[in-house]
Amino acid sequence: MPKNMPNRYLMVIKVKPECRDEYVAIHKNPWREMLEALRDAGFVNELIWYYEDQSIIYLECDDHDACDARLRATEICKKWDMEMLPRFAAEPAMPEKIFDLREMLGGSGAGE
Repeated sequence: MPKNMPNRYLMVIKVKPECRDEYVAIHKNPWREMLEALRDAGFVNELIWYYEDQSIIYLECDDHDACDARLRATEICKKWDMEMLPRFAAEPAMPEKIFDLREMLGGSGAGE
């Protein structure tokens, strides 16, 4: 991976089907304070897709565990979690990465 490029992570969260509309609406209009907390915790980028009652979250940061710990320590994240957690049907999961084109090509992927 090129120098200075953050690590990439994927998280999948099963959402209760009856909570889909609320969950999507909240993420289409997130709280500004939560966005700032994500950035301040060290997250460089976050993308979220919704597919078949699953929230698929792509994250970029140097160290997910460290960034997540900093984020979870904030009051705004605690408030966010109180809103979000009741909508989850299962605990978040971090799938195993089994393929990475950039890594397979030895860091010589397009755009580098």
